[in-house]
Amino acid sequence: MTFPQLIGGLIAFVVLSVVAGILVAGLALPVVTVAGNTAQGASDLFEELPDELDSVTLPQQSNIYARNGKTLIATFYSQNRVVVALEDISPWLQKAVVAVEDTRFWQHNGVDGESILRAVRTNLTSDDTEGGSTLTQQVVKNTLLQKAIDSGDDEAIEAATETSVDRKIKEWRLALALEEKLNNALGTECTDAPEVDCGKEKVLEQYLNIAQFGTNTYGVEAAAQYYFSKSAAEVNALEAATIVGVTQNPSRYDPVRNPEASIERRNIVLKRMRDQDVITEAQYEEYVATELEDYMDISYPKFSCSASAVAPFFCDYVTKIIKQDEAFKGEGTELLYSGGLDIVTTLNVRYQKIANEELTNSLPIDDPSGWAMALVSLDTQSGQILAMSQTREFDPTSEAPNSTSVNYSTDRDYGGSRGFSPGSTFKPIILATWLESGRSLNQTVSGSIKEYDVSEWPASCTDLTGGGTWKPSNVGGTGANSMTVLQATANSVNTAYVAMSSQLDLCDVVEMAERLGFERADGADIEYVPSITLGTQNASPLTMASVMQTFANDGVHCEPYAIKKITDSDGNVPVLSDGEKLKLPGQDCERVISKEIAIGVQYAMSKVIEYGSGVRAQLANGREAAGKTGTSQLNAHLWFVGYTPQLTTAVWLGNPNQDENGQNITLNGTHYWGWIYGGTISAPTWKAYMDRALEGEENIDFIETPSSEVMYGTPQSIPNVIGMSEYAARSALLAAGFRVSTSTVYSTVYSSGVVTSQSPSSYSKALPGAYISISVATDSLPDWWYNWPSGWDASVAPDDYWGSTWPPSEFASNPPNGWPAAEEEETADPSPNANSNNNGRGNNSDRSSGDG
Repeated sequence: MTFPQLIGGLIAFVVLSVVAGILVAGLALPVVTVAGNTAQGASDLFEELPDELDSVTLPQQSNIYARNGKTLIATFYSQNRVVVALEDISPWLQKAVVAVEDTRFWQHNGVDGESILRAVRTNLTSDDTEGGSTLTQQVVKNTLLQKAIDSGDDEAIEAATETSVDRKIKEWRLALALEEKLNNALGTECTDAPEVDCGKEKVLEQYLNIAQFGTNTYGVEAAAQYYFSKSAAEVNALEAATIVGVTQNPSRYDPVRNPEASIERRNIVLKRMRDQDVITEAQYEEYVATELEDYMDISYPKFSCSASAVAPFFCDYVTKIIKQDEAFKGEGTELLYSGGLDIVTTLNVRYQKIANEELTNSLPIDDPSGWAMALVSLDTQSGQILAMSQTREFDPTSEAPNSTSVNYSTDRDYGGSRGFSPGSTFKPIILATWLESGRSLNQTVSGSIKEYDVSEWPASCTDLTGGGTWKPSNVGGTGANSMTVLQATANSVNTAYVAMSSQLDLCDVVEMAERLGFERADGADIEYVPSITLGTQNASPLTMASVMQTFANDGVHCEPYAIKKITDSDGNVPVLSDGEKLKLPGQDCERVISKEIAIGVQYAMSKVIEYGSGVRAQLANGREAAGKTGTSQLNAHLWFVGYTPQLTTAVWLGNPNQDENGQNITLNGTHYWGWIYGGTISAPTWKAYMDRALEGEENIDFIETPSSEVMYGTPQSIPNVIGMSEYAARSALLAAGFRVSTSTVYSTVYSSGVVTSQSPSSYSKALPGAYISISVATDSLPDWWYNWPSGWDASVAPDDYWGSTWPPSEFASNPPNGWPAAEEEETADPSPNANSNNNGRGNNSDRSSGDG
């Protein structure tokens, strides 16, 4: 022995003596021998110690999958970890970690005095460094650190990582206590069975799951998947040495970031494995000569939605639900990043890929116009979201070219924008309100341009006073002739629909919209304004698809949902902190309109595709469909929404950043000099998607002829308006679904402006839209009282005459100018037969052709 070695040995002896004294005093135990074996039968002091470890749950990665439960969309984690049982970990990994980290693991009881002595001696007498911590101590240290991290207490984190005698003593005590507790529970006899059957194997399992094996890779399962694209169970000896070598310094020995340092460390592990007869000399020579690139197979985790190549915006929508939905009680973010969840969504990967392709076929992601498209597709029967796509790359920073963090398909609260004006896709909501009021598809409405006084618009729940006037028109500022409601729907005639809406209570329209699933994308309440008729309040494609799903599903509305199932790492429903199991916001269906009304709307919308504004959306092979074009003010947002019994889809096109006129614009290389409409690009895109998505699906004939009530209307009782003011009477009749014609009549019984009579009479019935005639009192005598019109039959009272006998007695002394009786007296024939044949006057009922 050299003199320096002698001095080093003496120093080591002194240090070890001090350490041993501290150990004995701190543990209050019998002497810890150099061999590291504690005396059997620990103090009662240890019975409470492991409680500090029991409440710690290791963070695990969560995975979002498509509806098949196999196609991975994205992975989320605070620590990339997948906890697995010992039987799912290769024996090579188990042997390698013992060989390099704790060679006496199977002999000590949690703290190894011999290892401590060896470490002290090595560190004091050479340039090498060696730790004396056992695997059990490392489990304790990492568990306490994780507990501190979970608490968010900076002081606790500092205490868990500090280098001090107090912390080391606590670590020793807990390590000894942990092993005793596990031995008491599982026994000390370990067999060759792959599963855990003794306390030591449980410690080994815990270590292999908690230790860090890369910059943000924890546990051997995540490490094996990352470095070698395989499970921990499939790892061989060379791969095991590579993984285990990382843990001493995860940044320095990461084989991806620092391959040379990783090889150096790997070879040290292999040497230890050889020295302990885990591998042979021949294997050692072969392995140390192998380059990393010869056997590594990197699989970068699909961390966050940015890594999803198929459905990043749908993925982002799912994460927003988990973070914000009340079902998760504010714990969604923690569960997503640490809970080890398997989240199976509703996404149909085939549909999603078709949507991606057809949108970019219609408008490339990098189109110079800056315009974009979005598509949302729902399962008609359940409301499951099957596809959600848009022509932008997903980038949470929005810094990359042609990228955005905004999901154009959803509302602002779920990562979307303020929405887009739905234009005429709102008209089916007006139609549903119209039909529910008893009106019909064959009812005739005016298509002429009219200026409306907003204050006179029917609205029973709000005051529209001061709303000014509104004068809507059609394309090019034109009006239209009178037409049936069916024709107005097929051809999307604005003026006709406004005429319809002016006969409805605005409050009923808003209430119908809410029932059908319509909501504003900015989260604000729907405004009570007549212009809602033409879709002026912004909504998302998801919302418009949801509205159409209700019609497609015969009046049963199903809230759109994106998550089918969530389980934890054990395959169970996650339990929240209050002890309650997670209840997913799943399928929620409710009938909101009658089937008869839904069939009426379906029928009208089928005519849009059959011969109306959406003929370019006709599906292949004669497949029946119903839909609606939508073009907003100045053609800034262009839509097509439609459905079959299997699939409901909304397509939107526009500039997502501003309302830009859809005229004289180049899109996808085609220049449009005039206006573009919902039927120009959106409808053909919808068709292309639906044709491919429904390929192989049953071709269902679902368009039915509506009931006679829906086609022609249901007779309604006519309210009694006699005695009301003209305004009140008109409002009452309009609210009941009737139109009004007014005439004035002189009256000495009723005050001026009051209704004196009505026809048909009150409480009889008429079809909605029928005219009810009312007579309004006036104190001014009619013009015929002073000037009798030529050709009128003097023997027949005018329609607006108020008396009981005709002619009035006043005419005997003061007849009107041109009164026939007065003229006849002046030219009377003395013959006794002169007055036969009614003085030559025509039929009493024929005023227009009488000869008077």
